[in-house]
Amino acid sequence: MVQFVFCIIQKKGENKVQHSRTYHGETFLEKKDLAETNIKNKVQLEYYTIKQTNEKKDVYGIEVIKKEFRSNGIDTEISSINDISDSSKKVIDIINTLKLNKVTPIGLNDVLEDLLKAN
Repeated sequence: MVQFVFCIIQKKGENKVQHSRTYHGETFLEKKDLAETNIKNKVQLEYYTIKQTNEKKDVYGIEVIKKEFRSNGIDTEISSINDISDSSKKVIDIINTLKLNKVTPIGLNDVLEDLLKAN
């Protein structure tokens, strides 16, 4: 598991918030997944949890990155949603569902909304 940690420095007197991002796997879109699109290139989806830590608690979010490998470079699309839950297990379970169903950044918001309503 790869984890990226970065910190945002805030003005004096404000709470300091630390952000980290943890990799939870990837999947590739197959030709059958792309049948209804004009995409003919290889597409990779990466899934991450985003953890925000402040003085009070940890809160988790999700980030999905889509990489389309073209002959002239890589097109990247990213979608992130913060503050989903204070339970890392719940967010990891959601990521596993997103990965299994190959949810792309453009569908993240709608799918996440449906998943949270179901729980």
